[in-house]
Amino acid sequence: NAVRYDSPTFAGFSASASWGDDDAWDVGIRYAGELHGFKLAATAVYAEATDGSVFDAGWGDSEYFQAGAYLQHIGTGLFGLVNYGNIESDVFDEADIWYFKAGLRRNWNHLGATVLYGEYMTSESYITDGDFEWWGLGAVQEIDNAAMSMFLKYRQYSLDGNDGACAVGCEDFDEVTFGALINF
Repeated sequence: NAVRYDSPTFAGFSASASWGDDDAWDVGIRYAGELHGFKLAATAVYAEATDGSVFDAGWGDSEYFQAGAYLQHIGTGLFGLVNYGNIESDVFDEADIWYFKAGLRRNWNHLGATVLYGEYMTSESYITDGDFEWWGLGAVQEIDNAAMSMFLKYRQYSLDGNDGACAVGCEDFDEVTFGALINF
C-alpha cells in the first residue's frame, strides 16, 4: 500500500513523492524538453525503506539513489544515456552501479523507427567481493500501427569475485533474446 503524488509539469520539470507501508518512501525530480535541436531528459530519485519492507526484500534498512540523463540529436537520431545508482543496506556493503547506452534511432522504413544500440553496465557486487559487469548490442524495430516494438539483443555477463558465489570460479554468460512488446 502506498500513496504517491506527481506534480504538474512546469517548464519541463516535474516532481514526485510517495510513502508506503513499512516506511518505504521516495522523492524524485525529472526534466524533459528540447533545446537547440536536442531532446534532453534527466531524473534523480532517492528512496529509503526500513523495517524489512517490500522495497528491500527483507534486507533490513536500505537506501537507494539513482540519477540519469538522456540526450538525443533530433536531426541525426544519435543518442546517449548514462545512469548512476548507489545502494546501501544493513545486510550488504554499499555498491555503485553505472549504466551507459548509445545508439542511433532512425526511420528507415514505413513501419516506424529502427533503433541500433550498444550498452555497458558495471557495478561493485554487493554479494561477492568483486565486480559484476555486462555489455551488449541490440536492435529494436518499432511498429507504429500496432503500438509494438520487436527486439533482438545480445549480452555478455561477467562476475569476478573472491568469495561467496565465485569461491569456485565464475564463468562468463552469453545471452541472446528476441521478443516483442505491445503497448496498450
